[in-house]
Amino acid sequence: MKSNIVSRMLYILAALIILTNTVFSIINSLRPDISDLPEGKFLTSTTSPGGTSKVNFYIVKNSLGSAIRGEKVKDGEKSNIYWQTNTDKVDTVWVDEYGIYINEIPLNIKTDKFDSRRGTAIFSDGVLAENIAENE
Repeated sequence: MKSNIVSRMLYILAALIILTNTVFSIINSLRPDISDLPEGKFLTSTTSPGGTSKVNFYIVKNSLGSAIRGEKVKDGEKSNIYWQTNTDKVDTVWVDEYGIYINEIPLNIKTDKFDSRRGTAIFSDGVLAENIAENE
């Protein structure tokens, strides 16, 4: 009798673990992460006006089209800050040491990221735009 209860508890525990893993896998697949992008082929690079930061751009092509990945490089550390699908060009304009327009999308490379799969830029509303307007 005790072995029957123990085996049922093990089956329930295994089922809960499988269910939990399945739920988290589905949730993670619905929320794309900008750090998990394909590397692509090097396209171009741009350095901030003060020379402290650099953004490398890569083009990623597959059967669905092309995309641009922007990778910030500072002090040897690399992180993805930009992902735009359905394009194969990059136009950049530095506003200041940390402010940059990439294909007309304003970013503060210290804090912001843009992922076109999310549909919006992930940056503080209007702060960079206000700084740009003041400098013009």
